[in-house]
Amino acid sequence: MDEILYRITSRFGIDRPEITFLRHNENRTYRVRDAGGSSYLLRIHEPVKESMAGLQHTYDGLLGELEMLEALAGGSSLVVQKPIRNEEGELITVIEHDGKRLNCSLLTWLEGRDVCKEDVQDAGLVQRFGQQIAELHSFYRQYQSMTVENRPAQGIAYLTEMANKIRLGLRLGLFTPADVDVIEQSILLINARLGKIGTSPASWGLIHGDLGMGNVIVSPEGKLHLIDFGFFGPGYYLLDVAMGALIIPAEHRDTFLRGYFGHDDLHERDFALLEGFMLVAIIGYYAFQMGNESVHTWMEERMPRLCANYCIPFLNGERIFYKIT
Repeated sequence: MDEILYRITSRFGIDRPEITFLRHNENRTYRVRDAGGSSYLLRIHEPVKESMAGLQHTYDGLLGELEMLEALAGGSSLVVQKPIRNEEGELITVIEHDGKRLNCSLLTWLEGRDVCKEDVQDAGLVQRFGQQIAELHSFYRQYQSMTVENRPAQGIAYLTEMANKIRLGLRLGLFTPADVDVIEQSILLINARLGKIGTSPASWGLIHGDLGMGNVIVSPEGKLHLIDFGFFGPGYYLLDVAMGALIIPAEHRDTFLRGYFGHDDLHERDFALLEGFMLVAIIGYYAFQMGNESVHTWMEERMPRLCANYCIPFLNGERIFYKIT
């Protein structure tokens, strides 16, 4: 693998790089430090499990992400990891290895650490986080590119496929038929509500699509930055809001929403949709990891609690994340 890494970095004119492996999940990722001390994030777009592969790993799909990041870095105040073009001026560097063509990309490095629960006890930070997601969506509303057609969409069809993946857990003996039925009924209810609101520009557009705690970092200056736009693509804006809300402790979620919406006047149906998307974010993790045996035990243990504590009350019309006081 070292030989491959040096071949890739040489395409960017980086001599004598210091390369540190970070992780292998959706992609293989490495920190690259050049002779001048500058750091970069190198990604080899090959997921650890074939079941994790999607449009985002294809050449055209990856190009859509990188072109967007380049535009976002230059057209907003958000601090993001900007793509670096190779010596041929290309955003994607393709290499041959073991008979396979691997797509690779290099991004600027953002210094920081994953956000933790202690960070989001700060109401001011929480409100700014909501404002940051609103700014991202504002940029997306005016961003136009043909390459976004090659990005994964997270709409009704995506939720239906999510339910199908959860059913695979039944065949693997991870989940009970009763719990799978509860998940399917929850997704059917969410899809029914989405069918009513449709995909108008007010509700549907481009989103980050994966705002988990591992994709939000805290800089040394104490500022939050969004990273890993691997699931960027068409979707409901409220899905990003829901994912952000899950990071925030319950007592500060109203502050987070105020940061995003700029007001406190949300209708009850807005909360119903938002809580549905919060469920989608949780169920989506189970579905995405279905092919990853290392987390099967974790999912098997937690699925009954997810159904009993969240899905069943949700189906009964109860608030599950934003309690009425």
